[in-house]
Amino acid sequence: MAILVALMLPVFLGVTALVIDVSYLHIVRNEMQNAADAAALAGAKHLRSSTSSTPQWATAEEQSRSAIWLNAADGHKLSVGTVQSGYWNPTLANAALQLLPMTPTANDVPAVQVTLTKGQGQNDGEVPTFFARLWNNFSTPVSVTSVAGITSPGTIEPGGLFPLVTSQCIYSTYWNSQAKPPAPTINPATGAPYELVLQAFDEKPLADPCKTFQWSSLLTDKNDVNTFRKLVEDRNPVAVSIGDKVWIEPGSKATLYDTVSDCSAAKDKSCEYVTLPMVHSIAAHADIPVSGFSCARVLSASKQAKTITIQLSAQCPQPPSGGIGPDFGVISPPSLFR
Repeated sequence: MAILVALMLPVFLGVTALVIDVSYLHIVRNEMQNAADAAALAGAKHLRSSTSSTPQWATAEEQSRSAIWLNAADGHKLSVGTVQSGYWNPTLANAALQLLPMTPTANDVPAVQVTLTKGQGQNDGEVPTFFARLWNNFSTPVSVTSVAGITSPGTIEPGGLFPLVTSQCIYSTYWNSQAKPPAPTINPATGAPYELVLQAFDEKPLADPCKTFQWSSLLTDKNDVNTFRKLVEDRNPVAVSIGDKVWIEPGSKATLYDTVSDCSAAKDKSCEYVTLPMVHSIAAHADIPVSGFSCARVLSASKQAKTITIQLSAQCPQPPSGGIGPDFGVISPPSLFR
């Protein structure tokens, strides 16, 4: 038995080295991946700015680098990492970060990539081994990469959607889809987005069929004032996705204009910036598929004229959302792509 144990001892040590060293390597790798994910998300959060029409590459990279120092792996604070920014195509299975300068396509979105390495001269060196050093393997390098960015949503979760629906044709005239990122078309006379006076679809005559809106009870067919007032205050009670059919509800609902006026930019501003469902065309009482989600700044509302005045905007607070959709000013919270 002593001879057998002696012969098997290298095998036992090898298995121990495999179990302990590999397990510890995975622990450190997970710590580094979590740190890279956190740093990428921290940078992606700052890619969009309400004061600029272009991605804030330098700010995003700086925020990512600062976040690296807040995390640790292998019992040591992380100190260095490679941070890059550019465009990412989340629709591709094997996408790669496209570094600047480049011309983004319709599916490319701003992103930040963070690479962390424990190796020679980086983050306190390679990951040490315990038993593998018996075979002269004293350490192992580890490297991880994370990519995070911002997209426009394909789904708005509960609490994010205002019960007005707009026609997509308004964006053909008053939205600059060619800008990177897309943005409202600017009125040269004012230097600000056009102020659009929207008239309810069922009010006649309509001076401009595109400058219309309609009340929407979203996924339920209801047409009473209490339902709409609750939707104005609390937003959608269930998630709404592109392709879902929302109900267009006719009727003036005159008192709702006062409700919208009270929360608009002209009053208490609680509904100054809102996310709206968008459809290809508005019809009377019907359920119509959502084609996207748009951001609007509600300037005022008039019960007497039965109009709501808005500006197209890209400054809406990030609603609870997910998925990927066309960019009409609504941005989801930053998400991990890799």
